[in-house]
Parts: sequence; C-alpha cells; structure tokens
Amino acid sequence: MNSKDTEDLLARRLAGEDVARGEPQISYEPIQPTGHPDGDMKIGKSLRVPLAMFAQISAVAEQRRMSWSALVRQWIAEGLARDAEAEVDPVVELHHHLDAATRALRALERQRDDGA
Repeated sequence: MNSKDTEDLLARRLAGEDVARGEPQISYEPIQPTGHPDGDMKIGKSLRVPLAMFAQISAVAEQRRMSWSALVRQWIAEGLARDAEAEVDPVVELHHHLDAATRALRALERQRDDGA
C-alpha cells in the first residue's frame, strides 16, 4: 500500500466509512510503531476492559463525536497531567466540566419527569 492509498483509507475512515478488509487475524507479535498524520508516533497496546465499560466508553465517545481510542487517550493525558501536577489543557478541562454539568442536568430532568 502506497502513501496515497494510506491517505485515502484514512480519509474514508475519518469520514465514518467502514474500511475493514479481509479476514480478522490474531497475532502475538508486537505491533510496530507507525507514523501518524498528526506527526505524533502512536504505539499500539492492547487494553482489556469489561464489555459494559467498553459500551460506556463508546457511548461517551459518540456523544463527543470522537473515537473511543481518542477519548481514552484524552483521559490518560488528563490523569497523567494531574499526577504530574501539571496544568491541564483548558479545552480538556472545559470538556470535563461540561460533561459533568450535562450529567447533572439529565439527572435533574429525570427526577422532575419521574415526579410529574
């Protein structure tokens, strides 16, 4: 696959198109680091989570209109920043507060609707 094919495949994936081809394969070989269009090298690492947790992560990611892996990377970055006592990105911090406010609003609306 040449770089134009890779760019076309990435553009189709970012547009939400299902670009999976061929049969799934299982490999126990380490994933080699690859370049990424944003210039940052990404390392693939497996993470096992319960199915219910994955469903929750996917739902939050869908609400934020982002991939679940981008959301998990964001959460990891926030945790690392807190652990390092570094200043958190204000955009990330705002997302955190907006999400909390939205959850609180929905809970209050449910209470009101249940009581009506």
